[in-house]
Amino acid sequence: MKKLVFSIVTVSALALAGCGGTDEATKAEVKTSGHGNTTPVKSKTEAAQIKTLAAQFPTEPAKNVVATSVSVTEMLDIVGITPVGIPSTTHKLPDNFTAIPKIGSAVEPDVEKIASLNPDLVIGSESIKDSIDKKISQINLKGAYLPTDSYPDLKASLEVLGTAFDKEKAATTYLTKLQKDEDKIVASIPDKTAPKVMILFGTGSSFMLMNDTTYVGSLVKTVKAKNIVTETMKTKESYVPLNMEDVTAANPDAILLVSHGDANAALTQFKADVKKNGAWEKLNAFKNDKVQALDYDIFGYASLANATTGLEQLKDILYK
Repeated sequence: MKKLVFSIVTVSALALAGCGGTDEATKAEVKTSGHGNTTPVKSKTEAAQIKTLAAQFPTEPAKNVVATSVSVTEMLDIVGITPVGIPSTTHKLPDNFTAIPKIGSAVEPDVEKIASLNPDLVIGSESIKDSIDKKISQINLKGAYLPTDSYPDLKASLEVLGTAFDKEKAATTYLTKLQKDEDKIVASIPDKTAPKVMILFGTGSSFMLMNDTTYVGSLVKTVKAKNIVTETMKTKESYVPLNMEDVTAANPDAILLVSHGDANAALTQFKADVKKNGAWEKLNAFKNDKVQALDYDIFGYASLANATTGLEQLKDILYK
């Protein structure tokens, strides 16, 4: 079969996570607990990772903090910390952070603006650590970096923030409630064969496949579906080019589309594009009308606040 490879989206510019419009991609995966246990439980490896991440923070909690990531900004709000500066983004930030000064995009923060806020610490995404470190070193500031790519990453990072700012109770309370909600959703999944899922990220004719190590991929994994990138294609890359031969061989039962802007418009464009290749219509996902554009407000960045809603929506889409 002739290979059809869609043009590759530059992940650093378009991927999904707490940068706002970009993906703070990290391949680390941290599981917080097993289903059925509403108290977060950590393995020795997980505990060691959290200890290492927490070691980046000063012994005394920083008083003036700048967040360069939307995901981090959201988590600071969860544990009750108000930063002095937050990133500019099209994503919805906590309502009580509306008046906080913006420091520019997560990828290209305004160093002079950050300096004017006199922060003790800058907290960003681990995936763009080198870039942020290079910028803030110009103004002699210290940075701390947290993994924000996947759902498990966010759980671990919230615990780190709880430890770093003496907010362990707030973090644990939130994580326990989150786990309880997650367990309830997973327990309600029908007893049927787990669907094979293909997750597409991009717009128009530019798509990439998302692995379990991405935010959406990790949510799909949580609801027990099988990601063809992991299960069939056997690749560990977070984002891989869309190859028609691989997709046809995997024959996904469902296709999920994550795209900037209007989800329905992106889905319409996607369906129009794939009609040019008859192989698509032979896939189970198309035969069973299981091609769904996801709500970008819910799935457009790595978010603990949106995770429960995301899990519920994915369960309904994949198992209805």
